[in-house]
Amino acid sequence: MPFAPRPPRGSPYMVSTFGIPVPPQGDINMEDYRANSLNQPMRFRDVLKSGKTIVGTAIALASVPAARITATLGFDWVFIDAEHTPMGPETLIELIKTVNYYSEGAMAPVTETAEQARKVVNAARFAPHGDRSFPPFAQAYGYTDGTPEGTSLLDMWSNNAAVITQLESAEAIKNAAEICAVPGVDAIMIGTGDLRLSMRLPFGFDGAEPEYLSGIETIESEAKKNNLPLVGFALGPPAVEAKLKRGYQMLMVSADMIALIAGQSGGLAMARTAITDFKKVDRQKKVEDARENGAAYAALGHGAGKPVVNGQ
Repeated sequence: MPFAPRPPRGSPYMVSTFGIPVPPQGDINMEDYRANSLNQPMRFRDVLKSGKTIVGTAIALASVPAARITATLGFDWVFIDAEHTPMGPETLIELIKTVNYYSEGAMAPVTETAEQARKVVNAARFAPHGDRSFPPFAQAYGYTDGTPEGTSLLDMWSNNAAVITQLESAEAIKNAAEICAVPGVDAIMIGTGDLRLSMRLPFGFDGAEPEYLSGIETIESEAKKNNLPLVGFALGPPAVEAKLKRGYQMLMVSADMIALIAGQSGGLAMARTAITDFKKVDRQKKVEDARENGAAYAALGHGAGKPVVNGQ
């Protein structure tokens, strides 16, 4: 007996009712980079080597239910912000399991020297590429530890998970060449907000000051020399276009907190605008009704401009 057609991913009724946008397919199918098991990290380093643009979002709320919704929306990658969000290791683990069960990489904030970058790489890789300790209870042996022929579980962990360093200070600009040349660094993220603060410039996520633009250019240039993908925030179409023109591959286009604020305040603004518009129409209708009543009263010979009251 043939299988019934697969139902649509989402309810067309709900999509229509709530005006939910359905994003088009991206440049890459992340399912093609899955490991043998959800207990194993996706081949994210291969994703970066593909050169294809991947679109992600940030999780800044320490909320598993919110992360579960984010995980279903179709983003290519998700950044869990454990730097600026108060969360313990248990919550972090739950968030990782919720979005994809296993972390695909580590992003190291405020990387300012090559030595710091080497320490991150060393902590993320097993021997002979690093000194990460073997986790004996991370897999269900015989069930989730299968790897391609000729590779081991340690090879899979070391080869799949990416190391991304964040350059976001004046000191990082000075050392950008050395940081980007560290073996094992897979991508470079520029934290523009902290970078501007470090340079003692007015806070913002971008700017036109010559020293700021020169710093950005230095980091971008050194990353490209070492064939390292660039990572950055891109909020809104102009920012996305600007990042693409500058060769960015990993775009962070939203965050759960921003989406919550925009969605909730947008609904409130829509309702209050609709109420105001309704009241304007309602007042106009009452004025028109009063004028019609006044005209009818005048036609009976009682004088113009006096409305009919209680039928008199």
